[in-house]
Amino acid sequence: MKTRFSFLILFIATFLQVNSQTIRMSTNETDLILMVGPNGRLYQSYLGSKLINTTDFKHLSPSRTRIGSDGPVGTGWEVYMGSGAQDYFEPALAIQHADGNPTTILTYDKHTVNKIDENVTETVISLSDKVYPVEVKLYYRVFSKENIFKSWTEIVHSENSPVTLSQYASSALYFEENTYFLTEYSGDWSKEAQISSQQLQAGKKQLDTKLGSRAAMYMYPFFHIGLGTPVQEYQGKVLAGTIAWTGNFRFTFEIDNAGNLRVISGINPYASLYQLKAGEVFTTPEFIFTLSETGTGDASRNLHAWVREYQLKDGKGDRLTLLNNWESTSFNFDEKN
Repeated sequence: MKTRFSFLILFIATFLQVNSQTIRMSTNETDLILMVGPNGRLYQSYLGSKLINTTDFKHLSPSRTRIGSDGPVGTGWEVYMGSGAQDYFEPALAIQHADGNPTTILTYDKHTVNKIDENVTETVISLSDKVYPVEVKLYYRVFSKENIFKSWTEIVHSENSPVTLSQYASSALYFEENTYFLTEYSGDWSKEAQISSQQLQAGKKQLDTKLGSRAAMYMYPFFHIGLGTPVQEYQGKVLAGTIAWTGNFRFTFEIDNAGNLRVISGINPYASLYQLKAGEVFTTPEFIFTLSETGTGDASRNLHAWVREYQLKDGKGDRLTLLNNWESTSFNFDEKN
């Protein structure tokens, strides 16, 4: 019995051991830390306020382990989980391979870090399936001063025939709080962008559109998640997210059996099976997010500062703006009127 107990402790210690391969992506305010587990897969270990001391890393692990009736049970937060394996919840990637198999298991190969300038850093992480010739690259671009993360994915394969993509997320994020509160923006003509909030419960809540190029007609591609408390303007931990995509989108918010929240963002896979040829690269749209510790006010200012600096032409200068005034003047207006 003593030998068995000692083996159990040793097994847990080995399972929880922090792999030497740790990927840290930081803004001035936020850390996103990924770790390679003993099984070679990549896990989210931390997303929160920036860690002051690197010694805090010793408290992080690629997996979360509890003792079940049959011994240790691992429940890691896989960064880009494939379908058909041990994960029982919404996958980020679903591929039907050329032989009909729907299972994909991605393991870590390597990563590179490129400092674009003093404010912007890009990390590219390469994953691959050890059974099928499928490769996935995860891109993270971090804007330190604005506290913004941007992520997207590239998928490529070299199988003998095309494979079918049925799900292809831009991002998967995880959170561990007691409660989660979603604020969404929806509406219709003359009552656009109506705000509604609700507490998320076990299971899935999805925000999506199936309107093609009129993606923001009824549901808007933007959300806030209050982590631990309802969304507030000046206080509370808030995730704000949007997607750089004018077509059908889908945000999935899923609370699992342990009360953890999984946020998966990307193109809406509805009626969108994609036949990916060998050597062709499938690139997902960019998911943009910020994590604020002081409410939606700071999150909004982060996003506006980033848009003015990096997205808008002459974002900090003056420029003409054409108002949507056709209902009042029809088309009888010019630069002076």
